[in-house]
Amino acid sequence: MIVTNYYLPLSEWSFVVEVGVSYDSDLEHVEKVTKEVILETLTETEGGIKDFVPVVRFYAFGESSINLKAILRVHDFSDQFAVKSAFIKKLQVRFKQENINIPFPTRANGITHAVPA
Repeated sequence: MIVTNYYLPLSEWSFVVEVGVSYDSDLEHVEKVTKEVILETLTETEGGIKDFVPVVRFYAFGESSINLKAILRVHDFSDQFAVKSAFIKKLQVRFKQENINIPFPTRANGITHAVPA
C-alpha cells in the first residue's frame, strides 16, 4: 500500500485552477484581475493563506481559448476544496464585470468552434 502524507514536511498546500480566456482578451488585464481575485479569495475564505503572493501563468493556446493556471495556497490539504470553489465563483463574477470572456467549445459537423461566453 502506498500512503501519501500531505502534512509533511509542511501542512500548507498549493493547488492550481486552470481557466481559459478569449483570444480577444487583454492578457495583462486578465492577469491583474485574476491575481486580485486570488488575494480576495485567500483573505476571505477560511483556510486560505492570506499573505501568499498570487501566481498566474499563461501556458497554452487552446482550441478555443488562451489557457492560464492560477496558483493558490492553503493551510491544509483539505482546505483546497472550499477555497477552490470560492475562487471559481468569485472569478466568474469578476470576469463578467470586467468583460473578460471564458469561451466554450462547440462541435458542428465534427469541427470545434469557439463560442464566446
